[in-house]
Amino acid sequence: MTLKTTKLRDAIKFALVVGAASAMSTGAAIAQDEGTEDEAATLDAIVVTGTRIQSQTVTASSPVVEINRDEFQFAGATRVDDLVNQYPQLSTYFDSFANNGSTGYPTIDLRGLGPQRTLTLVNGNRLPPGAAEVRDISMIPASLVSRVDILTGGASAVYGSDAIAGVVNFVLDTEFEGVSITAGYSAYQHKNDNAYMQGRLDARNFDYPTGNSGFDGVSKNVDIAMGSTFADGAGHATAWLTYRKNDPLFQGERDYSSCALNAAGTACGGSATNAAGNFYIYQPSSGFVSLGSLNPDGSWAGTWGAPYNYAPINYYQRPDERYTFGTSIKYEINEHFRPYLETMFVNKGDSSQIAESGAFFTALPPLTCDNALVGSLCADLGVTDPTDDFIVYVLKRNVEGGPRIRIDETNSFRVVAGLEGSINDNWSYNASVLHAQTRDDSQGLNDFLNQRIVDGILGCPAGSFAGCIPYNVWQPNSVTPEAAAALAGTSIYETATRLTSFNAYATGDVGFGFPSAGGENIQLVVGTEWREESYDFNADSDSQAGNFAGAGGPASPVSGSTKVTELFLETIIPVLTDAGFVNSLSFDVGYRYSDYDLSGAADTYKLGFNADLGMVRVRGGYNRAIRAPGINELFSTQSIALWSGSDPCAGPTPSFTVAQCENTGLDASRYGLVADNPAGQYNQFVGGNPNLKPEQADTYTLGVVITPMDNLQIAIDYYDIFLEDAIGTVGASTILNFCGITGDPFLCDRVQRSNLGDVWRGNDPATAGLIVNLTDNFGERSFRGIDLGVNYRFDALGGRFSTSLQGTYLLEQEFAPLPGVNEDATYDCAGTVNPNCQSPDWRSITNVRYARDWYTVNLRWRHYGSMDYTLTSGAPGTGDTLTAANGGIDAYNYFDLSASAYIGEYAEITVGVNNIADKEPPLVGGALAPLNGNSLGGYDQAGRYFFTSVSFKF
Repeated sequence: MTLKTTKLRDAIKFALVVGAASAMSTGAAIAQDEGTEDEAATLDAIVVTGTRIQSQTVTASSPVVEINRDEFQFAGATRVDDLVNQYPQLSTYFDSFANNGSTGYPTIDLRGLGPQRTLTLVNGNRLPPGAAEVRDISMIPASLVSRVDILTGGASAVYGSDAIAGVVNFVLDTEFEGVSITAGYSAYQHKNDNAYMQGRLDARNFDYPTGNSGFDGVSKNVDIAMGSTFADGAGHATAWLTYRKNDPLFQGERDYSSCALNAAGTACGGSATNAAGNFYIYQPSSGFVSLGSLNPDGSWAGTWGAPYNYAPINYYQRPDERYTFGTSIKYEINEHFRPYLETMFVNKGDSSQIAESGAFFTALPPLTCDNALVGSLCADLGVTDPTDDFIVYVLKRNVEGGPRIRIDETNSFRVVAGLEGSINDNWSYNASVLHAQTRDDSQGLNDFLNQRIVDGILGCPAGSFAGCIPYNVWQPNSVTPEAAAALAGTSIYETATRLTSFNAYATGDVGFGFPSAGGENIQLVVGTEWREESYDFNADSDSQAGNFAGAGGPASPVSGSTKVTELFLETIIPVLTDAGFVNSLSFDVGYRYSDYDLSGAADTYKLGFNADLGMVRVRGGYNRAIRAPGINELFSTQSIALWSGSDPCAGPTPSFTVAQCENTGLDASRYGLVADNPAGQYNQFVGGNPNLKPEQADTYTLGVVITPMDNLQIAIDYYDIFLEDAIGTVGASTILNFCGITGDPFLCDRVQRSNLGDVWRGNDPATAGLIVNLTDNFGERSFRGIDLGVNYRFDALGGRFSTSLQGTYLLEQEFAPLPGVNEDATYDCAGTVNPNCQSPDWRSITNVRYARDWYTVNLRWRHYGSMDYTLTSGAPGTGDTLTAANGGIDAYNYFDLSASAYIGEYAEITVGVNNIADKEPPLVGGALAPLNGNSLGGYDQAGRYFFTSVSFKF
């Protein structure tokens, strides 16, 4: 074969070399493709409807939202999740603005059912699992996306497991011609003038920024793509290379996030684990209890010192740096043999940073008043019996050692190779394999080790760890950086995932049909698929033992794999053609049999219809979908973890009655004496279950597409998703609250209070205060809503206007964590906000674009509907006074403006600003468990977003 001589010859060589190197350097099996070259040419009729049948008659049997490549350009989105997750059909999770508790990489969550219930594809093929097992979309280059198809409704009959809510398919531009180089720059800017927050910061003497922030949270990117045909047009090769880096943004760089609000949202909160040190003294024999802290002269006060402001040092936007490259190569030997190859690779480094570690209520061995360490403690605090032992709990923040940092490096690749072609004039085939791997290496720095803390505080007695330096909390300002460093350890997490699959099918015309179908024959697909996924997680010995003070519990190894063998078929049955007012009517039917090695057999199926009535098209369908249990859900070790919320039996004035607190296991004598956790974090006992079975869902869609005039299209679609046997947990908050209210033993047996009555102290599952919250098949979800899509184009003012609206109205978002056990636990999130819900009943994105000659201007309006502050019980929320005073969260509107212009023949410049008005996110108190800072997730977090890019195309 001789390459045709063109100016892109070097680019083609590059694509071929990179493609071959990608396949060989991994040493991996080459991989599955569920979308082929022929499919790509007709993808509007195949992938978006969840079928492999190559027929335009099924194009709109399922509701689909399409995001085209221009939307990325005019939104300034250099990461795919930055734009896609803004659409109202998707949950507004932006991983870059999550810090403590973040997934660590971007995901896709359709309808808010969880990213594990959305099947995420690239060119019709699965992505590898990330370190959290859900699919990582980091490897998808935003600059190469041709369009994104969002398909609502289960699609398990076509694709197998995971398509409960639907499918999101990223279609890359594998037909790219030429060379493209794009360089981009973006940054945030905000005017810090929030009087409410500044007043609360002043009341605590906390520092905060004022005035114009200047540009911060800067991002830079460079994207290179090249492609061309070769072998006289028989083949095509595309290759790309992208680089992106963004700087961190700290919570202390915005006034509204410079402290963590208390639960009520009325004052700056903080942690009792402060810089100077606090103490809790308890003498079992006498019942003596006292708080303690050191005065400047070394004497003891019977109170705690001021809470520590842990917010400023936390990342608001996490930094990351990533490289991606990939290729797409296809070649037609003849019409019967068309091999193809796709490769994708990403190297990504990012980090999270949270407040310093410390002694978090660290219990010391029993002490006596004559111990030189405690000085005048007994006399100053009035210990009841100076001759008997007492226990001291220490709360001391490691300000001498710096923040806790976790550094992650991820390497992931995906290879797809296959062969497609015609069998005869009516039938074609596609056979392919897919292999993908992800490796994530994570290192944690500056967290204290529990046993070292005790040794250091006790002055390094005999038997202490090697290298111990006394950690002197007993005298003011006496802890040295060296002593702090000696207590810290380094945690290491290693995670590896693997996906391998084989897929083969044949599709064609069976040669006959209904006489009423006007010669349209029945179409058929038959095929088979085999998949294997594996997951391996390991950690250092200290992490496995739960020795790190700020880790929340042990990090236990997990290892396992799952396999499935499947048979599937699909058919499209034309029924009517040109029958009166019915232009056409067809049905599509599908079935898949899945045999899982661990959870057994499962059947999925679908039935859809498409009726063309001229100006009106009616479409609808039913799908039975499943999601098989993940490896962590099956095999993860049972251990202690944290949950955010509140204990209604804690504090001096509990919200529960004595009787209700007794239901939760609290002794009546401790009522009003249980210490609350100032950070609002509590223990739960979580873990896997090898006896899980696949969860299943019934999904219904029904809609109309109306074309009342040229260039105007209106789509209205209803969806109904009912999920049962949901794999998950009841929820620690649900267990605790409904135990207290109902006394149901099914729930109350899961509440374990410590010897002091709390549910947040201790690391030993046998004695710690905790909520038992293990994984199982229980729970139901019922989600219903209406999607509205409008597109209109017209000529005016010498150019072309393009307008669009995508909106979703929630009718129901019901969670039933205890079906058949306690129906009172069922709650509806639609239009409400509370610790478990954040669901505006109406969200929309509206675009108006004007293009003329050499320039384009785009105006975008993003709307988030209001939310009522209503608890899952149906009662009005009161815990967050700030939100309750407002009645909930007001509707939010963001306006974005951007423009592009061609400079000469080869260059284009794009500039824009999102959130023109510099609107701050809604502030909430700690009772609503804000995602980051003092805000709910999903809103624009950091103020205005300026972006610009320059592209050269040859």
